[in-house]
Amino acid sequence: MERKRPLLNIRLLSYAFGSLLLLEAACMLIPLFVAIGYGEKQVIDWIDSIVITAGVGLLFALPFRKQHGEWGKREGYLIVASIWVWFSFFSAIAFMLSGAANNFTDAFFESMSGFTTTGASVMRDVESLPHSVNVWRCFTQWLGGMGIIVLSLVLGFGGMFIYVAEATGPVKTKMSPRVRQTAAMLWGHYIVVSAVTFVFFFLGGMDTFDNFCHMFTTVSTGGFSTKNNSLSYWSSPFIHWAAVGGMFVSSCNFAVSLFFKPGKFHQALRDEEFRNMSIIFFALALTCSVTNLINNPCPTIEETIRKSTFMSMSCITGTGHSIDNFMNWTPALWILLLVAMCIGGSSGSTTGGIKIVRILLIVKNSYLEFKRLLHPRAIIPLKLNNKVITTDTINSVVAFIFLFMSIAVLATILLMFIGVRPIDAVGVSISGIANIGLGFGSYDTGNFYDLPIVAKWIFSFLMLLGRLELFTVLFLFTPTFWKR
Repeated sequence: MERKRPLLNIRLLSYAFGSLLLLEAACMLIPLFVAIGYGEKQVIDWIDSIVITAGVGLLFALPFRKQHGEWGKREGYLIVASIWVWFSFFSAIAFMLSGAANNFTDAFFESMSGFTTTGASVMRDVESLPHSVNVWRCFTQWLGGMGIIVLSLVLGFGGMFIYVAEATGPVKTKMSPRVRQTAAMLWGHYIVVSAVTFVFFFLGGMDTFDNFCHMFTTVSTGGFSTKNNSLSYWSSPFIHWAAVGGMFVSSCNFAVSLFFKPGKFHQALRDEEFRNMSIIFFALALTCSVTNLINNPCPTIEETIRKSTFMSMSCITGTGHSIDNFMNWTPALWILLLVAMCIGGSSGSTTGGIKIVRILLIVKNSYLEFKRLLHPRAIIPLKLNNKVITTDTINSVVAFIFLFMSIAVLATILLMFIGVRPIDAVGVSISGIANIGLGFGSYDTGNFYDLPIVAKWIFSFLMLLGRLELFTVLFLFTPTFWKR
């Protein structure tokens, strides 16, 4: 009699969990080397963090290193959802040991904000932090930008189920028949974009350490900074425009941005999501620029346009870098930027939010409903890039947008119940679920140190939901997941 497959392959999950923790321990070598290079007293703290993380990883991985079975959908969703929590947990230990955080809540919040590329911070004075701590904060965003699981696929671990569970957007793009090759191409392109951004920041006069850190957080659309005033610390227009370029490229679907080269760009323009994203980004920047030129002008026209473009790009891409305080702008722009935060960039990018492709599909499907009313017997398919979109995909998009807005509203109400001001609660909810570090009201600078402890844990959960696009996490809380 054939044996039934167990509900969950515990051997596989244990091996996967341990192997990924070993990967995190290896990544912690970077802040260790930085601490050694700068002669910081945190050297021993990073060694302790590496030993603890690697020790737990070995404990789970070694017993099942030879026979651990095959991936199923349940194992894929469970390891993806849980590993982001555990990566944040062990990163929080590092923050605690190094003295960067005074309590575990703040340490975990900062870690989750890093790995999910949200960029919300509880560090009151980042300029006083050791170099090793700052580089780890920024490096976690770079890791989280492309994805922890996608990196593990490059290293030969995992399969299609975990790729689907972590990838963003309603349609999962595969650039190669083999998922490992797809992951390798994505990370290769990610590294190239990072290198180009580094060169531009260097040409703008940014020193090497700050350059690496801001390169990490710009291409990941994360937003952490080594300066309390973010990129406004540098008065160089070149650096600001370079950051705008980096945020734009990183907000594009990486499968499309591969064509950002001479002789290939016309292929990128064939993609409907990219075309519509470009129009939306340009319209938002233009609206903010014209409104500020009229109501809130800077000493020069260029500065007004630069600050307007930079902040609108930072909001819609969920990056959170700042060179101006948009709460000083006309209130009408607050609403516009709030909507932009919810929308986000392209699917298959490092950005958060609903994603342009989902908005595009809903708009196109709504328009087609009028045609279907006129011609009830006609079969009028919905197409994107000349490909028919299935009803299942449309249903998934509708469900995603409904859950996104519902969770944002419920979180806002819950935050107000625990004493957060209404405008602050709205900003915290959107900032968390859309993975953008900037808030509203009291938290417009993106620093949430004064947020109540319970609110920080709600915020942390929202960040996880937003990064893994709701379903991957919420699926674990349904009875269906735990039934055969």
